[in-house]
Amino acid sequence: MGRTVVSSGGGGGSGTSLAPTTGNWATGTFGTGQLMTFGGAGTYTFVIPSGTTSIRVRCFGGGGGGGTSTSYVAGAGGGFALGTYSVTAGSSHTVTVGAGGANNTAGGTSSFGSLISATGGAGGASNTSEKTGGLGVGGIVNYLGGGTQGNNSGGGGVACIFGPGNPGTYASANSVPDAYSNLGARGGAGGGLGANGNTYPTQIRGTNFGTFGMEFSGDIGNSSSIYNYYQFVKQTQPVTCVDLLGTGPGGVADQSHGDGINGGGGQGGGSRPGRGGWPGGGGGSGSSTNSVYGVGADGCVVVEY
Repeated sequence: MGRTVVSSGGGGGSGTSLAPTTGNWATGTFGTGQLMTFGGAGTYTFVIPSGTTSIRVRCFGGGGGGGTSTSYVAGAGGGFALGTYSVTAGSSHTVTVGAGGANNTAGGTSSFGSLISATGGAGGASNTSEKTGGLGVGGIVNYLGGGTQGNNSGGGGVACIFGPGNPGTYASANSVPDAYSNLGARGGAGGGLGANGNTYPTQIRGTNFGTFGMEFSGDIGNSSSIYNYYQFVKQTQPVTCVDLLGTGPGGVADQSHGDGINGGGGQGGGSRPGRGGWPGGGGGSGSSTNSVYGVGADGCVVVEY
C-alpha cells in the first residue's frame, strides 16, 4: 500500500505531499501504512480518519540554540518518544511542534495532545557548564537528546528510535559531556564537532558520526590536516522511511560553517557556528550574534494510522 506524507510548514501551511517507501525496517509498517508528518514549528489539529482505532506517534523535540561566543556552551539536541494509542475515529487532537532555539535559547516541546511529548534541548548560555538534551515522555520508547559542555562546543544530536542522541564534542575535539561518557550505546544523530584550533581527521569521534556514519567527499578525508578547508560530509544511509529520521551526522567542517544533517548537531567554534539539522539538532557555539548561525532545528511529530 502506498504511503502518504504531508510535511507541514511553520504557521500551519498546507505542506507538500511526498511518496517515500513503506518499509519501516525497524518498527514495521503500522496500520494502513499512511502517515502525516508535522515538520514546522507551530500548533496543528489532527482529526482521526474514519475506520482508525489506533495510531502510532513519534515526537522529536526542538534543538537548543548555541551560545554566541566560543567561550559559551552549545545547544543540546531534542528528545524522542514513540508510542501506540487507542483512538476514536473523528476525534480531534492538538499537535504541537517545538521550535528550534534561537541563540542562547532552549528548543521547544513537541507533543500529541496529552498522550506523548518530547522536550527540547537546553539552550547555550554564557558559561560552559553541562547542558542536557530533551527527553521523551509518555511513550513506550523515551530517549534523551545529546548534551553539550565546555567552550568551542558542538551542538547535541537529536534522539531517535535507535537510541539517545550523541553529544557534541568540545575544546580539543576529544571531550564529551560528563553525563554522556557512561551512557552506553547512543543510536541517535551525531553531535557537532567542537574544536579550539586546527582540526585533524583523527580528532573526529564516533559521536560525531550518527547512527550510520558519514562519508568524506573528495580527498579531504585523507589529509593530514583539514585546516582552512571545508569538510563536506553526507549521511551513509539515505532517508527512505520514517525510521531513519534523526539518524544523521553532526557538522564537522573545520573552522566552523558545518551544519548538522538529519538531526545532527551544528559545528562549534569559529565565527559562524553550525546550525542543527532538522529535526531537533542543537546549534553550535561560536563568536557570532548573527541569528542565522548556531540555531537549533525545529522538532517534528509523525502520526501513523
